[in-house]
Amino acid sequence: MSTLLPISAKTPAGRPRGDGAETAQGLTPAQMARRMAGLEGLVWLDSSRPGEGALSMLTALPCEVLAGRMDTDWQRVEEELEAGQKAGLAGGLFGWAGFDGRFVLGVFPHALVYDHDRRCWFDSGGLAARIPAVAAAAAGSVPRLDFSPQVRREDFLSQVRRAQELIAAGDIYQVNLAHSWQAAWPRGADALSAYQRLRRVSPAPHAAFLDLAGVTVLSASPELFLKMSGREIMTRPIKGTRPRFPGDPARDAASLSALLASEKERAELLMITDLERNDLGRVCEYGSVRVDGLWEVESFAQVFHLVSTVGGLLRPEVSHAAAFRACFPGGSITGAPKKRAMEIIQELEAAPRGLYTGAVGYFGFDGESRWSIAIRTAVREGERVTFHAGSGIVADSVPELEWEETLHKAAGLLAAWSLPR
Repeated sequence: MSTLLPISAKTPAGRPRGDGAETAQGLTPAQMARRMAGLEGLVWLDSSRPGEGALSMLTALPCEVLAGRMDTDWQRVEEELEAGQKAGLAGGLFGWAGFDGRFVLGVFPHALVYDHDRRCWFDSGGLAARIPAVAAAAAGSVPRLDFSPQVRREDFLSQVRRAQELIAAGDIYQVNLAHSWQAAWPRGADALSAYQRLRRVSPAPHAAFLDLAGVTVLSASPELFLKMSGREIMTRPIKGTRPRFPGDPARDAASLSALLASEKERAELLMITDLERNDLGRVCEYGSVRVDGLWEVESFAQVFHLVSTVGGLLRPEVSHAAAFRACFPGGSITGAPKKRAMEIIQELEAAPRGLYTGAVGYFGFDGESRWSIAIRTAVREGERVTFHAGSGIVADSVPELEWEETLHKAAGLLAAWSLPR
């Protein structure tokens, strides 16, 4: 966010800093999040695997929470974002939008931003003065969760075969199919501690923890949905997955080579890249949409992925919220053509996705916005916690291998929290 002040400075109104600000420069984002754990509406957008230019953002204490459905209530988001921008406010709208169109966005007039390259904090809006000097409570134990798959292997294989029949009939070219795991959430378990363990086991560039409006989101997402800076817009879809073998360098290298040599994976990413070019073309200046990278490899703790980068220049009349809605949900987790793929997902999958494959992130009042795809993401509501994993299905998919791919993608969440078997 561009309206940042070094946290060592006075607050914008010139008031003395609170003790939380005085000691902040010695804290990591994880320690700062623990310091803020007692504040209402904690949001942590966490580059837990930082790269060049990486920022982590922490905020809490929303002045309002917007909740509704994108098809009927998104105008409220547009209006709130426009009002904050015209007023020159710090902060922005932080939250999530589910695959089903449900959204929850807190209106936060402030945020703390950690620059991983410079290893320092910035205070946007004077939030530091409201942070306790010590953690509100000691970190609780990490819950051990007894996850159960909600779809049998045989049923998933049948769904894949049915999708291939629809592909053969010309309905679609590609569709993403997913299934879920669920566990009981232990009474009194500390969600922030659970997230802290996830980020250690499965660090990710677009990770997040949100405790907002009765829903807790714990995400280790590797995928950028949209990054917008002024009129510049970018998306980085993922297609193509192979497992990692960190303890066996030869096997790890062979797995990467197999990914790079796979015509199926390369064709699938090319197809989705073209879909994303089309999505951005709906909101961008004519001729400005470009592919800046194709078939790039990104390595994570459990998997390798192939990634492309597509960018463009938004038309002057298109706001960040409008661009988000026009491109939502991402093409990599729906299929092509997108509309028919979404219909098939609804027909074939056993239960609604909820937040999964929606988006997590923020619209900044300063003209900066960043949203991840909600994959490798667990959602706790009440006494249950759920996560999903999926795979892209094409004509030459092998159903058994697609099932295995979902298990590779689930490995990080299961390793972080599952009960030992």
